[in-house]
Amino acid sequence: MNKFDFALILTCTINPVDIPNLVRNDPNIRFEDYKKSFDFWTNHPRINKIIFIENSNHDINYFKNFAKDKNKQIEFFSNNLNNTFNKNLGKGFGQYLCFKEVFEKSSLVKETDYFFNVTGRHIITNFDEVYNDMILKKNDIYINLTDNLKFCNTTSFGASKKFITNYFLPEAKKTSDLDNLILERNMSRAVLKAVADGLILSNVPVYSHLRGFIGTNGKELKFNFFKKIKLYFFRKLKTFFMSHKKY
Repeated sequence: MNKFDFALILTCTINPVDIPNLVRNDPNIRFEDYKKSFDFWTNHPRINKIIFIENSNHDINYFKNFAKDKNKQIEFFSNNLNNTFNKNLGKGFGQYLCFKEVFEKSSLVKETDYFFNVTGRHIITNFDEVYNDMILKKNDIYINLTDNLKFCNTTSFGASKKFITNYFLPEAKKTSDLDNLILERNMSRAVLKAVADGLILSNVPVYSHLRGFIGTNGKELKFNFFKKIKLYFFRKLKTFFMSHKKY
């Protein structure tokens, strides 16, 4: 089996006090979401390093105790960063603060050069496929750009340390829902700047089959058979056209 050294980053906000445009905001429900996700990731054979950060000052002893018998390198951060900024900046700014904290203080960051981030309440049912694609490409940035290259879904993405520290964090710092500078658009700016400077963007990454609940509207993420088939052929077409320069 090929091995790829990377760390999984799980960003968590169990008690999202006063975050606007958030339907799934009950801390008890969110806690159960995180428990299910943590069980999935700590038992996944492809995952050896995990950085878990909770930013609402909620008790995370459950996760620490659960991780004790896992043969993994798991690092925990607990803080109150989610209650230190103007909530009208949006939950994306809270995610930026999580990354900033991790890349300033994590021991695993110091020894690791590549990272995969996923919202802590979600799992990726086809992560084996995503993992194998990352190994094959080994690019600086593993994310899909949409909306005429102006939007990146930050729910899940892979990136090198160089990209995160030199491009993502400086752009994410500008996140403000008040000014329509949402994190997803700032991520796209970071990607385009990095590519212009010579970093490599992965050519049509595998679409993550996410399972969980969307925080903003409370709806369950579902990837049924027909959606999976649609994304499979859509990716095949994108790969074909991207690989033929005459197009």
